[in-house]
Amino acid sequence: MKKNIVASLDIGTTKTCAIIAERLPDNKLNILGVGVAPSEGMTKGTVANIITISESIKQAVSLAESQAGVKINAVNVGVAGIYINSMRYRNFVLIKEPDFIISQSDVEKLIEDVRVSRIPSDYFILHIIPEEFIVDGENVVSNPIGVSGRKLEATHHIVLAQKTSTENLKKAIERAGLKINQMILQPLASANAVLHREEKELGVVLIDIGGGTTDIAVYVNGSIKHTRVIGIAGSHVTNDIRAAFNIITEQSEKIKCEYGYATPKALVQDYEINVRVSPVRQVPISISVLTEIIQLRMKELFVMIDNELKNANLKSYINAGIVLTGGGSQLKGCADLAEEVFGKHARIGIPMDIGGGFAKRVENPIYSTAVGLLLNGIPSISANKEDEKKYSTQRVSIKKVFKKISEFFKEF
Repeated sequence: MKKNIVASLDIGTTKTCAIIAERLPDNKLNILGVGVAPSEGMTKGTVANIITISESIKQAVSLAESQAGVKINAVNVGVAGIYINSMRYRNFVLIKEPDFIISQSDVEKLIEDVRVSRIPSDYFILHIIPEEFIVDGENVVSNPIGVSGRKLEATHHIVLAQKTSTENLKKAIERAGLKINQMILQPLASANAVLHREEKELGVVLIDIGGGTTDIAVYVNGSIKHTRVIGIAGSHVTNDIRAAFNIITEQSEKIKCEYGYATPKALVQDYEINVRVSPVRQVPISISVLTEIIQLRMKELFVMIDNELKNANLKSYINAGIVLTGGGSQLKGCADLAEEVFGKHARIGIPMDIGGGFAKRVENPIYSTAVGLLLNGIPSISANKEDEKKYSTQRVSIKKVFKKISEFFKEF
């Protein structure tokens, strides 16, 4: 039997990750190969140098292909960057069917209306995601197909991407010899991998802290309510350490990962480390001072997100708390600092219960986006087979009634 092979590409500011997997019937994944390569040529999540990013993609994909023993030609790719925007759009449609039962075509009419809505000329619609449906002004449903009503209203979450930035991403991927299967907003992909359905129902904030950007996705009542990309992330913490101690970027990143704490509360004992910055010079660094530098930047990021939630009137709906993921979430005490700032429970989100193969290798926050890109992605509203059969039967019976009435009047 032919395997259902899927591949993902997470192109970040500091690393490019490629994963090749077999999608199993139960939506589990058999991870066949993983490839990670240093990423150069990205600025705040957008492609600045097509050639260098293309080389990084080739290297990551080659490593994944060698491990998987499979050649790929198309990928699901994550999209982020500071040039991503979102908006909410509300519209309605009148139900014209004789039986007034809402059908798939009514939902599609609403989607088409969103597609022709006015957006900035340099942007295009990346995703149209249903938030809620209202039938006859009062009945709120998640899936309206099959519900009886005369008027269907909908609120959609629209994700907009800048044309230039995504074109550059497309050029870099095609230069690496690959085609794009799907483009998916990175926080939505990460949410697929690390959030539980119950958390989405109760209200949860996903914060994916990458190298160049931090991606946010807010879910309430099982639906996406807010997305945002912020241009502050792990590389800013690294730059702060470099500037404070006058050491090179590589050393700054290393001591951040090995010795860094996001809050002094997580620090068990203060001590000094000596960092060799040249063959003849060492720099003594206090762990408590290092923690203060990291905390300032991380707290700034969390306060910014907290204000974003308040301005969007979503803070009171976050009953399941905060889920942190991405490479930046691996700082010791990161969840503790999040709980302090947001006043909500916080945990680290890790892709779990994936399936087989090299699944254990990707059970790490840095692979959340890449794993999520392999799963069934953006939610859509459609009728299941039983519904379709039921509606078609109902329409046939109604048509028969009208036909008999028509024949009666003709005969009369």
